Amino acid sequence: MTKKITLFLSLFVFILHSQLFSQAAAPTTPADPAKESEEDKKHNDTAGRLSKEKDGNVMFTADWRNAELKDFLKGMSGIVKKNILVDDSVKGRKITIISQKKVNVKDAYSFMKSVLESQGFGLVEENDIIKVVRTKDALAKSGIVRIGREPISEDELKSNKIITQVVPIYQANAGELEPLLKRVTSPDTDIIVYRLTNTLVLSGSSSDISKLLKLIERLDQRNDGPGAVASAGDIHIYTLEYNEAEKLAAVLTKLDNPVVEMKIVDPSKPATAAKGEKIKAVAHKDSNSVIVTATKEEWNEIQRIVKILDLPRKQILLEVLIVELTSNDLNDFGIDWRFRQTAFGQFNSGLGAQSGILSKDGKLNPNANTLTGFSLGFLKPGSPQIIGILNANATNENFNVLSAPQILTVDNQEAEINVGQDVPVRTQSRNAGGGGSQAVTVDNFEYRPTGIKLKFTPHINKNDKITLELYQEVKNIAGLPEQGGNPIFNKRDIKTTITVDNTQTIVIGGLISNDKQKRLTKIPVLGDIPILGNFFRRVTSKINRTNLMVFLTPHILDNRAKADRMTIEKRMEQEKNEEEREKKLR
Repeated sequence: MTKKITLFLSLFVFILHSQLFSQAAAPTTPADPAKESEEDKKHNDTAGRLSKEKDGNVMFTADWRNAELKDFLKGMSGIVKKNILVDDSVKGRKITIISQKKVNVKDAYSFMKSVLESQGFGLVEENDIIKVVRTKDALAKSGIVRIGREPISEDELKSNKIITQVVPIYQANAGELEPLLKRVTSPDTDIIVYRLTNTLVLSGSSSDISKLLKLIERLDQRNDGPGAVASAGDIHIYTLEYNEAEKLAAVLTKLDNPVVEMKIVDPSKPATAAKGEKIKAVAHKDSNSVIVTATKEEWNEIQRIVKILDLPRKQILLEVLIVELTSNDLNDFGIDWRFRQTAFGQFNSGLGAQSGILSKDGKLNPNANTLTGFSLGFLKPGSPQIIGILNANATNENFNVLSAPQILTVDNQEAEINVGQDVPVRTQSRNAGGGGSQAVTVDNFEYRPTGIKLKFTPHINKNDKITLELYQEVKNIAGLPEQGGNPIFNKRDIKTTITVDNTQTIVIGGLISNDKQKRLTKIPVLGDIPILGNFFRRVTSKINRTNLMVFLTPHILDNRAKADRMTIEKRMEQEKNEEEREKKLR
């Protein structure tokens, strides 16, 4: 009987406890809906109200209860001082924002944007109007496109605008990164894979894109570390990334083994170091690997040396503009008198022979005159015979060599570029036999290079100062050879060492030749008479000037982004020049 009473009481207590627990867990029904609505109205009336704090900051109350989304935007429009255009999909939406602290007016835009994003809406700014649209629509209308992996600035994060970011992926597979990135970001953020260039296109709020960029930077780091290492006993193979195996092996074999053997000379004295042997290393050219024979302890130290020597080197693009100006000024004035009728010697400076007006036998040839400039002949009264020639000549010749070679090389590596032609020069002429019309002449020729030669070695220090060891040569033909003769070559070269900043343009060279010549031909005694002597002499003055200027602009390319940007700029420049050339041909 006692057991039955005990069991009954236990069952009664269990049922009672279950009922009480159920009542406690059940949702509380609002006591008075009308009273709650009045409370919400009270909060909504004060929401968005501005107040000025003691520190001078203007704040607003951010406390909306079961309010229409359009009413919230109406209040925020007055705070941010901009017109807000609301999409039809906003109508009927309600929000509740419970905030115990006021919000600074400076952060009003970001606050409004965050609230809308939680409801699936985004903002699109056009002049002084802010459009509230679905997030997907906001992504499609984004006008901000960023390229690269540079972090988003604080100002962009505060504005939290919708942006599109084109992100190159270096080592990882963009397709494999896509699902991982989608799991850690907002569902409203678009992630598109462009497999052709292994690139990701991200579209979303600047805060979401910033988080994705940081994650990508962690997951896709450049492999700037050491090359692959393989060991088998005391044989260690190190595959290099940037250096040449043959050069590195040659350096290693000249070094002492870094692990110094300790030799005890006397137990009563401290241990002394004995000089170790040379490092044993050979190069395998085909795989660009260095094979080192060493113990494990020795290899650990040698590997540190190899890692330092196998670091990536910066590259230098050197732009060169070469301008050579050559000018020849000639002034020739005088009168030659003829005092006999039979030979060229009749003219005191040989004008008769130059002009061709007299044949070898002294006869007149009035149809021939090869003199340049102004020529005037004086005839003997009553006879067609020329007794004098006046010749006045002034010439100016300018020769311009212009070239713009560009060459890319790595730091501390010599580079050379040659642009020009090989010109044949006769070195020997001989008769191969036969006589009369059967004679055969054999000529031997050598080819001499002409054009532009540029050779330089760059050295970059830690402050991006560039030291250039430079050799520049310009070789061209001074003039066309006469029949049977050889051309005359002009050669200008500069060898110098200079220090410049990155992207700094500097000029080397200048006036390298200034040759003045003056020749006077006159009739003795008569040519020395003041004023009157001008009628009996000929004066020729000639000035040759050569000016060579070389403009240099080095560009340090220490990452792929800079190299790509420079390549794009040069390609666009080339295309523009090609378009201009085609326009001129039309």
